[in-house]
Amino acid sequence: MYISHYDIRLFYRCPMLLYLNEHGPEDEKKIHPIIQTRKRYSKHPEITKKFVERELQRTDALMKKGTNTINQCWIGFDNKVAKVNRLTKIQTQSNLGSYAYVPTFLRHQPNLRKPLVMEGTFSAYICSEIQEADIDYFVIQHQHEKDNQNVEENLKELKEDLDKIWKIKRGDIEISPNYTRGCRVCEWRIYCKEIAAQTLDLTLISGIGKRVKSELFKYDIKDVTTLAKADLTELSLQAASKNDLKFFKLQAESLVTKKEIIREKMDFPESIVELFVDIEGSSHHDFIWIIGCLIRTEGDVDYIPFQANSPKEEKEMIESFLEFVNKFNGNYVLYHWSSAEPQYFKNLKIKYSLPYQKLSDLTKNSFDLFPIFKDKIVLPLYTYTLKDVANWLGFQWHDPMSDGATSIVLFDRWYNNNDRRALEKAVSYNSDDCKALMIAKDYLRKKLAKK
Repeated sequence: MYISHYDIRLFYRCPMLLYLNEHGPEDEKKIHPIIQTRKRYSKHPEITKKFVERELQRTDALMKKGTNTINQCWIGFDNKVAKVNRLTKIQTQSNLGSYAYVPTFLRHQPNLRKPLVMEGTFSAYICSEIQEADIDYFVIQHQHEKDNQNVEENLKELKEDLDKIWKIKRGDIEISPNYTRGCRVCEWRIYCKEIAAQTLDLTLISGIGKRVKSELFKYDIKDVTTLAKADLTELSLQAASKNDLKFFKLQAESLVTKKEIIREKMDFPESIVELFVDIEGSSHHDFIWIIGCLIRTEGDVDYIPFQANSPKEEKEMIESFLEFVNKFNGNYVLYHWSSAEPQYFKNLKIKYSLPYQKLSDLTKNSFDLFPIFKDKIVLPLYTYTLKDVANWLGFQWHDPMSDGATSIVLFDRWYNNNDRRALEKAVSYNSDDCKALMIAKDYLRKKLAKK
């Protein structure tokens, strides 16, 4: 058994993910459609001893030969192996002579997340060992640029974690889940959520990740029930503010009692015309394909989808939507969920040089429902997605398994394969999102309005 680059990547994404890929029950895996489409399964590739020995011998022969660039190769020593996109020859002393090799990774984007940083550190560490050289960096090549990434700061952490990674792979230790927003498209998300709920794990609290969890453990606060009873007034955490701690405690109390907690009443905008807007884009093709709008006027409700079936139709779509909104002469409120919608409109304004005044009115009349949850009212929920909130309020999507990521997959099926049924499902999901916004807004007004 080996510790591979893939294990390193998974461990720094989530130790529980590494553990479950080795020891989890396969029948509990639920592959999310977007992962399935992009073929980004986290199933561990089988690495046999015979395969590794053959690949290591090939790399070793090319290194001794002094080949300038070695592509798609494996390196390793002891029980540690890694595949790298490229080994690049540099001038320095090593057991090969007056040259050595540095690992290079090819990436479309220059931004590096920790899993890739640690994978690069792991590969540089292996290169140092097998060449008896000080390889203190790895290279990221994106487009025509190269960046050298120093590994000194991360190497100590890596060496300390290697023993834990080895124990996880052997099954010598079990890992508790850290249930966060990042779990939404993980194939183990449902299984982990069930485990976390059974143990009342702290990461069920929205905003508590592994760093906050680790700090709370030091104060002997190890589950939701303990947190609900704890006195946090004198606590000081590096990873959370005093306001965060106040929310964490209220959230724990809400989960334990299964009741909402009102923090503060507020004023709501008044308008006869209410627009509940949800925007969906195609991540593969970099354009917005739908602006879904549920309009409510004096009790009458109608859903109007503004659609673009291709990038060429995007400008016409946004202009049609602005023309529709403009007829209300600024006498409307546009409700949305999170800051994504205003940012979409800003991006479109720049992209198509749209009239300033129309976009200004849109921004001025927009009202974000998302910050109200947590800030003004706390619900007995693990996460505050629109779907979680609306489901708790009794609203059901036509397809309970659909989400924003699924709608991307559905639209791509339409765009690439002319799958009309997939498009209809995507529009239906958007319509449900808009209805959910209306349900959430009505609930908030009922509970929080000052008058």
